Amino acid sequence: MPKTPSVILRELLDKKQIELLDIYHRKDKDIIRVKDKLTGKVILVESKTFVRDMDKEELSKLADKIEEELKKQ
Repeated sequence: MPKTPSVILRELLDKKQIELLDIYHRKDKDIIRVKDKLTGKVILVESKTFVRDMDKEELSKLADKIEEELKKQ
């Protein structure tokens, strides 16, 4: 059974010790809520492209962006 983009993103983030909590779908963007498993920090990250429309390469880039955002906090 094929995996959905949100499941793929969850797995990519899990490898980085980040937990995907929620994906909020808005009219023009998605807002992703994630938690750093090591520090317990929770942040919101905006994605201008809908997660459901991303391929695996775009999801990988998004996971890297989320990791960078957590390091900034």
